Amino acid sequence: MNRDLFLAILSLDAYNRGYRAKIKNLPVSGLLGNAVIVTDAIAELNESEVLSADFYALAYDVGNVAGFSAGEQVISYRG
Repeated sequence: MNRDLFLAILSLDAYNRGYRAKIKNLPVSGLLGNAVIVTDAIAELNESEVLSADFYALAYDVGNVAGFSAGEQVISYRG
């Protein structure tokens, strides 16, 4: 898969998980393709701060995705 296309998919994924998600009931763990969801903003920050700032982020380990380096991580966010 093209690197830029996969980054765009990860960007869209931030809108579909966590609070106010556009698609309901997607877990904040597991895989998106070969990318591993490492953590999200609510796990790392105070939930009330995240909600009041209208901010949400996910961190992915993309080391097993074609076009990325081993150990490379991507942060995708909204807000």
